[in-house]
Amino acid sequence: MLKLVFTLFFGVLLSFNAEAQKLSGHIALHIAKLHYDHPVRLLHPYLDIWHMKGPLAEKAALKSLQKRFANVSDCNSSANVVVLIEPHMFYNAQLRVFHTEIIARAYVSTTDLSTESAVTTIKKQAQQNGDLGIKPEFYMEKAYQKAMDKIIKKLDTDKAFLATLDATKIENPKLICNALDDMPVSKIYY
Repeated sequence: MLKLVFTLFFGVLLSFNAEAQKLSGHIALHIAKLHYDHPVRLLHPYLDIWHMKGPLAEKAALKSLQKRFANVSDCNSSANVVVLIEPHMFYNAQLRVFHTEIIARAYVSTTDLSTESAVTTIKKQAQQNGDLGIKPEFYMEKAYQKAMDKIIKKLDTDKAFLATLDATKIENPKLICNALDDMPVSKIYY
């Protein structure tokens, strides 16, 4: 009984400690409309599976960002920084592996929006074993989650990004998000 009380006490203590370690600042998460409008075909010799990258990548990105940062939302409220997420997915049918690459870029201004003007750019990859024919969304989400966790670890040590969290808020991040929708997507070769 005493062991159970200590386990519960330390579990509660660790959860309070994890909440206290969240970074302040407000992040507006954005994924370009292209990833919601145009699906990609996952290669398989017998199955014809099309994947809409936006919804699953957004779900994984929100889950990862909310673990580490106190305020994460979409572009409809004020923010310190806009984080653009660019998801990519490839399926290797021979090895039954989902390959994910996520490119995250942080922006604070609408002037000269390009890949070079980003505060920081992070590109991370992850793999997840799984079958394309049985609940592929489950494995795809896990792959996106692994890549986002790697991005969060990198953001924790990125001095330029951490400095933007303490900067003044962007009053209308919707302008930045609308401009980011018109940016070309990175070319990924598998």
